[in-house]
Amino acid sequence: MDRASKLNTAPYKGHRPRVKSLSSKPQPTDLFNCGNHVNRVGMFRRGQAAVESAIVIPLMTFLILGVLQLAMLQHAKLMTDYAAYNAARAGIVWNADRWMMENAAIISLLPTYEGLVDENSLGNPEKMVKQIIQRALFYQLHRRLPEAVGLIQGGTDKLLDQLPDLLQGPLGSIRDTVLEASANFVDHTVGNMIAGALGSSDLQMVTINIISPKKSAFSMNKPEIDFDDVRQGDSWRDSTRLSIEVQYLYMMRIPFANWIIHQAWRAQRLGVQLYGSIYRASDQAGADQLWADGTTPNLTGGDKLTRQLGKIADEAEVYFIPLTSHHTMRMQSNPYRVSLRVH
Repeated sequence: MDRASKLNTAPYKGHRPRVKSLSSKPQPTDLFNCGNHVNRVGMFRRGQAAVESAIVIPLMTFLILGVLQLAMLQHAKLMTDYAAYNAARAGIVWNADRWMMENAAIISLLPTYEGLVDENSLGNPEKMVKQIIQRALFYQLHRRLPEAVGLIQGGTDKLLDQLPDLLQGPLGSIRDTVLEASANFVDHTVGNMIAGALGSSDLQMVTINIISPKKSAFSMNKPEIDFDDVRQGDSWRDSTRLSIEVQYLYMMRIPFANWIIHQAWRAQRLGVQLYGSIYRASDQAGADQLWADGTTPNLTGGDKLTRQLGKIADEAEVYFIPLTSHHTMRMQSNPYRVSLRVH
């Protein structure tokens, strides 16, 4: 037999070791070892999931709260713009009456906070009675004061008629200037006394500031401004253009997010740069990002509104942020001087 025949017929000695069939019954020790391995892997995986959840869930919670509060803040800003439009629309048909404009703005802002009715005279009969008395006193002031000025002018006209013609003109101009300045002084002083006695000194959630027309456009000696008289020129256009600013103190109600946004707003108003972590901010650039080892920022001071809202936040933990909007419309009724004084 040659070598090739031997190779073909010789048995192969390099077979693999015999493997147990799948149908063979495992030994108890194999099952025990396999179960321990599965338990250890499951235990490790459960521990990893707990650590990951402890890290991710708080961050996601704060992120969701912040997004909700910012979305509600944006909605309130859009409603403030809508309130400015409705307030201006009420003002042009109600002789630039501040009270009517405030009521129109409050009704427009009700979807953002249903408690606005209770915060203003619409839901407070005592405050409404005070405003009615205030309006009546202002009306009498602005009615009787021009009558007094007219009586003085009539009496001095008789004296001026007895003087030479050369002196009547200059002395008449001086008299009119003095009477106008005196009437404005009396109007300002007595008006402030009425507003201080009957007006509300509390911080109002909705405030209407009339930018135009100004009180200087109304004179004791001039006739009433006619909104439909286009022959009066540029001064008429400025006096019959109603421009208002609506300020809405929006109360943020989402926990944690309201405090963060309010702190950022106060820092921006005061010109303070914040560093470090969110919950323990510092005014030092080198503050530790985790523990904020720097100095605690001073967020006191500022203008009157900033101080008032900061005091409310520190003492009552109620966080407001002011939202403003402007609107301008042409008057469709005669503007009254008394309308610019009612608060």
